Amino acid sequence: MKVILRGKRWNLKTIPYLQDGSSGSIDPPDAPSKMILIALNQTPQDLLDTVIHECLHGCLPDLCEETITETATDIAKTLHRLGARVVLDGV
Repeated sequence: MKVILRGKRWNLKTIPYLQDGSSGSIDPPDAPSKMILIALNQTPQDLLDTVIHECLHGCLPDLCEETITETATDIAKTLHRLGARVVLDGV
């Protein structure tokens, strides 16, 4: 699946798990053939958090990891309480 964040295109791919044990990863905005990888071995709320987290990195690459993590988690909790879920059909 292709996603566009602040005018730059990434390929988003889901995989069963990431070898380093993380939940997701994103290539830098200036990398050629940019990828976002999302591990599927997560709870629905954590999956939502990871997608938001990696998208925030793509949109705001200069923010520190702590700010990205806190912001993504707060947004994910709010959206999850409102009923939002990530549906990954054919990604």
